[in-house]
Amino acid sequence: MDHLVVVAIDFGTTYSGWAFSYRHDYNRDPLKISAKSIQGNTLSLKVPTCILIKSDGKTTDSFGYDAENKYAELCEENEQRQWFFFKRFKMMLFKDEGMTRHDTIEDETGKTLPAIQVFSLSIESLMKDVLDTLNNQVGTVIGVSDVQWVLTVPAIWNDAAKQFMREAAQKARIPGKNLTICLEPEAASVYCRHLPVSKEVTSLAKFSSGTKYLVLDAGGGTVDITVHEVTDQGNLKELHKASGGDWGGTKVDEAYEEFLTSIMGPRIISKFKAEHLDDYTELCRNFEKDKRKISPTKLDGTVTMRVLPSLSTLCKDMAGLDFTELFLRSKFRSKIKVMGDKLRINAEVFAEFFKPTVDKIISQVADLLTKPAVQGCASILMAGGFSESPMLQEKVKSSFRNMSVIVPDDAVLAVLKGAVIFGHEPTTITERICKYTYGYGTTHTYSDSCSHPKGRVEQDGNGDLRCYDIFSIFVKAGQSVKVDEEQPEEICRPVRDDQTAVGFGIYASSSTNPQLTTEDGCNHIGTLTVPISDTSSGRNHEFGISFIFGGTEIVVKVVDKESGEIMLKSVDFLG
Repeated sequence: MDHLVVVAIDFGTTYSGWAFSYRHDYNRDPLKISAKSIQGNTLSLKVPTCILIKSDGKTTDSFGYDAENKYAELCEENEQRQWFFFKRFKMMLFKDEGMTRHDTIEDETGKTLPAIQVFSLSIESLMKDVLDTLNNQVGTVIGVSDVQWVLTVPAIWNDAAKQFMREAAQKARIPGKNLTICLEPEAASVYCRHLPVSKEVTSLAKFSSGTKYLVLDAGGGTVDITVHEVTDQGNLKELHKASGGDWGGTKVDEAYEEFLTSIMGPRIISKFKAEHLDDYTELCRNFEKDKRKISPTKLDGTVTMRVLPSLSTLCKDMAGLDFTELFLRSKFRSKIKVMGDKLRINAEVFAEFFKPTVDKIISQVADLLTKPAVQGCASILMAGGFSESPMLQEKVKSSFRNMSVIVPDDAVLAVLKGAVIFGHEPTTITERICKYTYGYGTTHTYSDSCSHPKGRVEQDGNGDLRCYDIFSIFVKAGQSVKVDEEQPEEICRPVRDDQTAVGFGIYASSSTNPQLTTEDGCNHIGTLTVPISDTSSGRNHEFGISFIFGGTEIVVKVVDKESGEIMLKSVDFLG
C-alpha cells in the first residue's frame, strides 16, 4: 500500500541529510519536498557525517555539528579517550575485496567498534531527527513503520556494501519491507527530470524519447558516472554500467592538509589536531567555504586565511617560528601577502589542490563517451556537492564544449530530493546494465562428453564421479536487464538424500563468458541458501531458481517444484 510519507536519507562521506514528502503532496507536485534545515549555518543543508558515541560503545551522544563541537570540547579537556568519535567513515565500504558484517572500524583515537554498529547508530540519529520533524508538523504520531524509507548508496558500490547498508538500517529498526535502496546518480537524474524548464538552465524535463545524457554525480567521497536514455514512456534506462572512483571533494581536502603539512611539518599538524581540535575544525570549515568559491576564471585573485593564535603559538613553541614566519620561509612565499592577522594567498595555489581529482573525473567521462552504447549523448548532468565547485564545473564545460552541461541550482540536494521521488515511483528507472557476469558454482555427474573446460573431478558421497567448480551463468556483464525481469529458470537438486538445505556459492566475473569459478577475475561474492523442509524425495527434489537483476538489489525467486511454494530469497554477500 502507499505510505503516508516517503523519507530519504542521504548518508554521505562528508555530509548527510534527509528529506521527505507526503503522498498527497507528491500527487499534486512531485517537487514539494522538505529537506532538513540547519539554523545558523549557510554552508550546507546537511550536517557533517560524524558521530559521538558514549563509552559503552552502544549509545549515541550526538551526530553532525553537535558531535563535532562536543568532541572538540572533550579534546580541549583531554577527556576524548572515554568516548568514540567517528567521521567520514562511509568510504570504508568502497572496496573491491569482500567485507563481512563483523568488520570493525577505528575512531579518531584508534579505538574500534563493529562497523555495522557505527553505521546503524548514525542512521538511527538521522531517522529520529526526521521523525521528530514530521511529528511536530502533524497532529497524529508518525512511527517508523508508517514511512517508506529510502537510503542512497553510490552506484559503483558492490553488492556487499549495499547489503551492509540495508542491515545497518534494519538494525536501526527500519523494517526491511519499508526500506528501498536507491542509487545516487539515478536519484539525481530522476530529480532533474522533474525540474521545470527555464530560460537560465536547460531542463531534462523537455528531453524527448531517445535522448541520451550522462550523469556525473560528484560527492564528497565518490564520483558516480552513468548514462541514461529517455524511454517512449518518459522513464529512464541505463545505457552503460556505472563507473567512477574515490575522486570526490575529500581528495581536495586531503591536498589542502598536505599543503599545510608541507609548511609546518607533520608533528605540528598532528599536535594541533590533538590539542586544538575546535580551531582545526574551524580551519577546515573555512576551507570548505573557499573550496566552493575558487574559480579557474579568477586565479589572479587571493584566498584569505586567518592566522589562528593557537596554531601560531604552537608553531613558535615547536619550530621556533610562528605560523606566518613559516609560510614566508616556504616555497610559497612569493604567493603570500601578510595583512595583520590574515594571509592573502594567491588563488592559483589553491587551484592546484583540485587538479589531480578533477583530471581523473574528466578522463573517466571522456573514456565513457567513447563507448558505442553512449554514442549520441548530448548533455552532461552534474549533481552532488562537489559539482557545485566552479573548478570542476568549468573544467567539464571546457573539456566537452560540444555538449550542454546542466547544473541544477541545488546540485548538493539533487540526490536527496531525487531519492524521495524514487521512493514514490521506484519504477522510474526501467532498465539497468549489469556490471558483472553473475552465476553460481555448480556440479554435475561426470561424462566423457562434458563440454566445459577440464576442471575438478572428484568422487562424491554417493560414489559417483562429479565435475565441480562449474560457473553456471545467470546474467552477463554489460547485459541490459529490466526491472522485475526474471532470468531463465535453473533447476537444482540436492546431491544427498538427507540434505535439509541446498547451498550455492554465488560468483561474479568481469568476463562475459566464464566457464569455471576458478578462473582469473572470478570471485566468490556470496551464498544463496534454499531450505528443504521435506526430505522425502531425496535427490529428486527439484527447485527452480530465477535471479532478478533489474532492481537496485539482487532478488532470487525460488520455486519448490514438489509443493509449489514460491519464495523470494536474498543472497548473503556478507558471509
